[in-house]
Amino acid sequence: MLQSVKLLIIAHICISLGGFLIHLRLHPLGQSLYFWWAAPVAAFSVVVLPFLFARRSTVGWGYMLNAGTVLIGLVGMAYYSLMKADWPITLSFILRESTLPYTFVLLAKLAIAHVILVEMRSQEVRKEERGCSE
Repeated sequence: MLQSVKLLIIAHICISLGGFLIHLRLHPLGQSLYFWWAAPVAAFSVVVLPFLFARRSTVGWGYMLNAGTVLIGLVGMAYYSLMKADWPITLSFILRESTLPYTFVLLAKLAIAHVILVEMRSQEVRKEERGCSE
């Protein structure tokens, strides 16, 4: 595995773990059962996805499952923002009080996963090209 892919996997783990810790700070698990959904999703992102990203045979699965965890997070955060909003929703609320900043952090996981997928696939192509030329 390429060194750059290892670093991207570590970056993905850090973002996932950081997001989970932010979630715990903002929404303690003992406060509501609603806040428990993020714990298994974050654990999956921190523990399972790195192993899927690390192998060429499973990187596609990791990519798709990562997209699923991001989608779950986006829906959950949008729901939470809409439930706590004072209507009508203003631009000030969207920029300062909604989950929009956390959404951008979560979307970074999509970009990281995409680069991992592209690098792992290009590594596979390079190996095949070397095999044909030998």
